[in-house]
Amino acid sequence: MRPEELAIPTRLHPLKPSQAARGQRTPGASPAQKESPFSKVLASELASRSEGAGAAKWAPGVTFSAHAQARLNERNISLSQLHQQRLENGVQLAARKGSKNTLVLMDDTAFIVSVRNKKVITAITRDAAVENVFTQIDSATIV
Repeated sequence: MRPEELAIPTRLHPLKPSQAARGQRTPGASPAQKESPFSKVLASELASRSEGAGAAKWAPGVTFSAHAQARLNERNISLSQLHQQRLENGVQLAARKGSKNTLVLMDDTAFIVSVRNKKVITAITRDAAVENVFTQIDSATIV
């Protein structure tokens, strides 16, 4: 048997060169039409992770429990808008990592925060925290 007799029939056709030169946009194609499969998969994965069971949906606005409010008052801890924003950013970071309860360290103040409820459980200053042990937390966030 000769090699030319062993030809395998295929339905493949030779590739045709692209109409547009490399690096040029194809006229009439919108950016949405040119979205790559990778970017679609990435967007889908990011959306599913933010809605998944491990990560709670994030809505801005950390609140304070009555206990935390009392601790803030008795320890003369005042929070500016910038401090509250930093605290919220710290809780967001912990949420992205799947944390449930985090210790947020900000300047000279420590906050224990329920990440799922976005609620500060207690607050303590550096001076009052000497020889204290923080329990029932699964992460520490420094902001």
